[in-house]
Amino acid sequence: MFKNIIIPVDLSDKNSLKAVFPPVLNFVNAFNSKIHLVHIMPDFGMKMVEDYLPKHWMSEQKAKYKKLFDDIVDKYVPQGVEIVHHIGRGAIYDEVIKYSEGVDADLIVISAVRPQLRDYMLGPNASKIVRHSSISVMVIRD
Repeated sequence: MFKNIIIPVDLSDKNSLKAVFPPVLNFVNAFNSKIHLVHIMPDFGMKMVEDYLPKHWMSEQKAKYKKLFDDIVDKYVPQGVEIVHHIGRGAIYDEVIKYSEGVDADLIVISAVRPQLRDYMLGPNASKIVRHSSISVMVIRD
């Protein structure tokens, strides 16, 4: 049923991931699913802003995120599970939806953040993904 599962990852908030992986791994075991870990870097909106960043800033950031992805996989995912990493740039909700369409995903699994507002709302990116995605979205609360 769920062959390609997207997990949008905020690499600055690794605590939110511990709740996401148990249900995703249940789907992996049941359906032999592939996990797509997706991190979206902010787009500064103007090329002029990027001109002030160090020359190799983008490649250094991607290398740093790749290492963080590897740490997450080592910590939460057992051997033998197929994992794909994707680092994109732009508006988080747009890029996650675009990526999910590009890989023919079946499910997006999002961690609900904002613990101080736990019972009232989702974060802005999660709520936009839920509203605009053409596939199922599972929201996991810790």
